[in-house]
Amino acid sequence: MKIFKLPDLGEGLPDAVIREWHVAEGEHVAAHASLVTVETAKALVEVPAPRSGIVEKLYVQEGDTVEVGEPLVAFADVETAEAGAAEAPPAKSDQTKTEPADSGTVVGKIQSSGQVLDAEIAPTGIAQRPATPSVRALARRLGVNLSALRPAGERFTAAEIRAAAGAAPAKPGRPAQKSGAAMSPARRAMALAMTRARDQVAPMTLCDVVDIGRWWRREGATLRLIRAIQRACTAEPNLNALYESDQLSPTPSINIGLAVDSPRGLFVPVLKDVASRDDGDLLEQVEAFKWQASESGIAQEDLKGATILLSNFGGMAGRFATPVVMPPTVAIVGAGRTYDGVIGVDGEPAVRPLLPLSISADHRAVTGGELARFLKVMMEALSA
Repeated sequence: MKIFKLPDLGEGLPDAVIREWHVAEGEHVAAHASLVTVETAKALVEVPAPRSGIVEKLYVQEGDTVEVGEPLVAFADVETAEAGAAEAPPAKSDQTKTEPADSGTVVGKIQSSGQVLDAEIAPTGIAQRPATPSVRALARRLGVNLSALRPAGERFTAAEIRAAAGAAPAKPGRPAQKSGAAMSPARRAMALAMTRARDQVAPMTLCDVVDIGRWWRREGATLRLIRAIQRACTAEPNLNALYESDQLSPTPSINIGLAVDSPRGLFVPVLKDVASRDDGDLLEQVEAFKWQASESGIAQEDLKGATILLSNFGGMAGRFATPVVMPPTVAIVGAGRTYDGVIGVDGEPAVRPLLPLSISADHRAVTGGELARFLKVMMEALSA
């Protein structure tokens, strides 16, 4: 029996939560095929099988937490899998060295008793899974059988799943975390990120309010904010950048990390290349991210690649804030709660809807002038 342990998935956390097994005991699995989906550091990650063989034992159940280095699954030995109840092997000679049965997490030739029992095979003919982990979780929740359907493209989308279910999913409340209970992977990841920000960033914050009377209550604020950030990043590209190894690197693509609050913790999924996408596509993905953050978890690839961040905390409460810059990004935009305020219009006092803005930047990489010009362009875009 060969044991495969939970490997270090590169998220910096000591454990993961088992979300979905893709194999069962007694099944044959091909090398590199998806073995299990786990949640670690807020992301859903598919762990591939390190070898081909028959699954003899699953050590943990869905919903369990397993630490890095603890057993996940045991594979049957080649002799057992092929011969079944064959005669017992001959006794070992005194000169034969017995290797440990635990093969750890190393992918390659697995040896025992001085003999090669199995070798890895290339992943030939393995079909791509028809949906991401988050979409599969949505399908399970709505009772949609993916095997009976065919996606319009390469993979199912959340919209296809909801259409197949015939209705949008309900959003049941979740119980509050009990005092003294272990922190979820999302909350521990947030704690690590905030500690890193505290230790690495030299923050500065600039605040102002903008009159949004031209479009308020006729258009959504989230899309307006996304487009305003896009315009400001074009005007001041040093705020749409990464600062690593004392080097500031502006990026050609504007990828907005959207801070999403949920009972499970803070998630920051990324709206990638917003300049090339239409409004409907962006809004659909924003809604999908909100649901995934609360219900199913967000796929790892959707949490990577942010070049600037947006926190629209005003949807709940608060006017101004000191948003926390998350390295290696250098800026974050905070939008507060819109309120009616008195301002001068054509020399006369007038009551207008005002949107508070708070923008923080890493002063190691961004000047005060760049931050002020960025805010000015955003205000111009939002007031039009």
